[in-house]
Amino acid sequence: MELVEADSSYFFNGFLFNEYIEVSKLKKDIKEQIHLEFKEDIDLPSLYLEIVQNNSHLKKEVDKIFFENIMYSHLKNIYINKIATHPSLGVELFKKKMKSLIENVNHRENIPTNFYSEMQEDGFYLMDALHITTLNTKFIAGFDIGENKGIVETLRLLFVEVVLKDGKPTYFTAGIDIDFKNSVSLVMIRNIQGISKSNRINDEKVNQDDNNDKSDIDNTVNKLYHRVLNLIYSQLDIKLEQIDYKDDREKMYVFCKELDDALLNDTREEVTNRAQSEIFKSVKTLDKLLLPSDNRLNSVDKKDLGEKIQSLLLAYYLKYNFTPEELVKKAKALRLIGYPTKIKFMASNSAKSSTQSASSKQPVSASEMFHSLYFNFRESLELEKWSISWFTDYKFTDQCDIDVIQTTIHSTRNNFKIVFLPDRALTKEIIDYVIRNINSYRWY
Repeated sequence: MELVEADSSYFFNGFLFNEYIEVSKLKKDIKEQIHLEFKEDIDLPSLYLEIVQNNSHLKKEVDKIFFENIMYSHLKNIYINKIATHPSLGVELFKKKMKSLIENVNHRENIPTNFYSEMQEDGFYLMDALHITTLNTKFIAGFDIGENKGIVETLRLLFVEVVLKDGKPTYFTAGIDIDFKNSVSLVMIRNIQGISKSNRINDEKVNQDDNNDKSDIDNTVNKLYHRVLNLIYSQLDIKLEQIDYKDDREKMYVFCKELDDALLNDTREEVTNRAQSEIFKSVKTLDKLLLPSDNRLNSVDKKDLGEKIQSLLLAYYLKYNFTPEELVKKAKALRLIGYPTKIKFMASNSAKSSTQSASSKQPVSASEMFHSLYFNFRESLELEKWSISWFTDYKFTDQCDIDVIQTTIHSTRNNFKIVFLPDRALTKEIIDYVIRNINSYRWY
């Protein structure tokens, strides 16, 4: 462990967590939440030193804000599960579980023993104190529990694995956010590209934690997710429900289709009322022109062809009557949570299809390709992957605010995952809002 001296009694060592936060946002949160004043251009180590020297009674609150900024800013790959079983949630019994977990994970030779006394089962935040550089070391950097009337209702925990990236030790971090009351588990991870599978720097072997599995370095989001399940959840006796991917995909189809219908049903109805009779007259005319009298289209095919033409006509009607921004403003005026921007589905003939809009600021319904595939989409009844742009003004306080944040929802055979796509830092509020809406379809 490397220590960078701040003064004779306090060392700020949370440098490897810097990539997980926006310092400006952290400082803003500290000012707003605990009304602490400091210079605008102060850096994080100096801010911490100033708090320790002049407002030591506020340090735990600052630690909590630091913890939450790491947890909810850039851990944008979020696995969502329903909890099947869990240990006793009586506070004292649960703390015994936590004590055993801390000793098993954190009491290792690569973590200085002088911090052991601070790693209490009541909860701790040591993100500013720990600076672990031994590769493959896995440790809990902080956690807290929420309780009510002697029963644990929430658990939040930062789990870190030290990996090698660009020849330097890097933290690969997972945030665990468990709501026992509503039986919801979130494992949130930042996707770090370029994690090395090697334990060498410049062809020289570097220190590696001998108490961890050397052969299995977690270099992907999915590997770290399963590490969390095998190391943290298993020791806490938390079991997750089996993923029902067919049901998830059907529910996501319903969600996506409802958003599309809410945005376009009035326009579809207008196009139908004005053009349907002419379209079906044309279908009959074309049928007679192109096919012999003994082998004409049956009634089902005539209906299908007419609806496909009608869908394409809607695409051109939208193109010439609405800009993408006008469709977005319409969605906001309708108080929709957002709009789909990409869909990937399996058609009834087992062929996979996908289409997407030009950007997060354009609904997929502004794409001509979407309408050419609409007939197949309507028949598919399930989505394995789709993207949605969410209005960040989800309380609808400003009709002119059409800012969005885009997510992609992945439904695989083994996992259900949301990925937040923008580079900007997230907030706990927007994460909770998105997940609450998605879960209302999955588990209603």
